[in-house]
Amino acid sequence: MKRAALLCILLLVLPATAMADGIAFQVAPGSIDIDALYNGTAIDVSGQVPEGSQVVVRFTGAPEDVAMKQKGKALGLLWMNMNTLHFSGVPKVCLVESTVPLDQLGEAAGKLGLVGMAQAIGIEPATADRKELLPELLKLKRSEKLYRESDGAVKLGESRDGSRQFTANLPIPSRLSPGPYEVEVFAVKDAQIVAQGVEKIDARLVGIPAAMADLAFNHGAWYGILASIIAIFAGLAIGMIFQSKEAH
Repeated sequence: MKRAALLCILLLVLPATAMADGIAFQVAPGSIDIDALYNGTAIDVSGQVPEGSQVVVRFTGAPEDVAMKQKGKALGLLWMNMNTLHFSGVPKVCLVESTVPLDQLGEAAGKLGLVGMAQAIGIEPATADRKELLPELLKLKRSEKLYRESDGAVKLGESRDGSRQFTANLPIPSRLSPGPYEVEVFAVKDAQIVAQGVEKIDARLVGIPAAMADLAFNHGAWYGILASIIAIFAGLAIGMIFQSKEAH
């Protein structure tokens, strides 16, 4: 039992490491803690790829279903909510960083960028216009800072024995939700993906957010009482503030 507990502690503390044919990298920290003061963070990725390759690092969240209202003009006059659109297989987060702009990577860019990722997203009803709706979905996710494509965060280092070192510092958005995520590293050479690897990383609630989530899901009655007490004190505090302003 002691050995198992020690192993679990080491897995949480040590950086996550992934190895594949021609590519090896590690991710630090091995998990993302979301506490009451969480306002975004960054993860470091470092390793080696085949010599002569460019590097693309992608941080993605588990796919989910998203329902949205489609707006349109009723009788050609008034803007209203029309059909309900159902998007399936939408990654919660998709952050793409590369050593050079993606448009310099040729054919590989179409597979690794946001547009290529979006091709796997399903839309219902089947009559929906994918060419119009997918760009709008990507635009929305970009505005929420959950989707991003950029270059410069991944740096190439020295070459040695047929491999080249790389490092990356990936900013992670503040709107991150708890759950499993993946860090993928791709080596691209002559417009083709020549090696790739993946490492899983978890985002988890800690501290006050974790305690509140436990109350909400496992102790609903106590959560309701606490919420009521907070609302009462907040109302009293606001009342005192306005009374003090009227006194002046």
